[in-house]
Amino acid sequence: MTFGSHRGRGVDHPARHIPPELASRMRPHLANGTELVVKEIRRLFPEFDVPPHSDLGRRLAQGVTLAVERFWDLVEAPGSPREPLLDRFRDLGRGELRDGRNLDALQSALRVGSRMSFRFLTDHRETLGISPDTLFRIADAIFFHMDELAVASTEGYAEARAQRSEELDRQRGRLVRLLLNEPPAPPETIAHHARVLGWHLPQTAAAVVVADGEDSEPGAPALPPDVLTDVTWLDAHLVMPDPDGPGRRHVLDAALSGRIAAIGPTVPLSRLPLSLRYAQKALELGQRGILDTSALIRCSDHLVVLALFADRDLLDVLCRARLAPLAALPQAQADRLAETLLSWLRHAHNANRVAEHLYVHPQTVRYRLRRVRELFGPDLDDAERRFELQIALYARALTRAADARTRDPRA
Repeated sequence: MTFGSHRGRGVDHPARHIPPELASRMRPHLANGTELVVKEIRRLFPEFDVPPHSDLGRRLAQGVTLAVERFWDLVEAPGSPREPLLDRFRDLGRGELRDGRNLDALQSALRVGSRMSFRFLTDHRETLGISPDTLFRIADAIFFHMDELAVASTEGYAEARAQRSEELDRQRGRLVRLLLNEPPAPPETIAHHARVLGWHLPQTAAAVVVADGEDSEPGAPALPPDVLTDVTWLDAHLVMPDPDGPGRRHVLDAALSGRIAAIGPTVPLSRLPLSLRYAQKALELGQRGILDTSALIRCSDHLVVLALFADRDLLDVLCRARLAPLAALPQAQADRLAETLLSWLRHAHNANRVAEHLYVHPQTVRYRLRRVRELFGPDLDDAERRFELQIALYARALTRAADARTRDPRA
């Protein structure tokens, strides 16, 4: 809650409209007036009802004294700098955050200070020789003055909160790195940093990788506070505790909707680097078009594909060796025969089921299979070769589909 609208730091202080000689008449009364203001604030706000010699008690008395004395300094010398006083009230705002309070009490205290100061002047108007017009000008200047101090305290509070948030983010990011780096940090180091952050060490967790350019703060609904984030990597890294717990899947899917991201398998905390490696591989396959990126890529849903592409060079060797008979054919014919052979291997060598799967006539399937038999010969009668063929054909199908999506994203 703010004290009032800030009327601009570059605006002349209304104190310049008050007769300067009034300042010298007021100075003998300032100590008494300040004491009354401090007492009233302590009476009204339990937060400030502390021993006068405590840290908060001293800050309160100093703040009120500075605010009052500086006001009359500005009456006496309207052009004198206001920034030092504003800095002191920024410090007061920072202190409120540090002490675990919001700004309500401080800004209410400023309002009380304004009211008490004006009441004192009203009660002593005749003694001090203050005309009604001057009293009106003083009232305007006091409220402007307190408004400016309230804005300064808000600035200090906001700065301190931002710094605390940045520091918390840095600490959380450091814990993510300790958990994901290889070799992993010693358990006692991780436990210490988790304890400092108040982060409960889970039995299981999973690493999440969010593609570069997609690492803005997750949108609504926000990620649970126990999900750790570190954006210092090229791709943002998250640690998701208990990813298989009730509702956790939905929360993560919703929070990362529209982002290209992958979550590794659920593992014990000490195996998080392994979860990260699989998440990174899944993200790479997603970016290549092998895996669908329209939703969060879950490694647990793509274990066969991850195993296939774990060693791309070895997979390429396998594909070239086992699918060599297709290499000399025109691309369209090779694609049709590869698709037919993969379906035949998947459907227990049943041509009718292949025809249903491919939406073609059974006679067309039999014609293609005769051509396949000519090309692959005895490999089709060897169980081990058939298994290798199925792996190679599946990898080929995934790669061809990815290439098609690259050429035309609508494919």
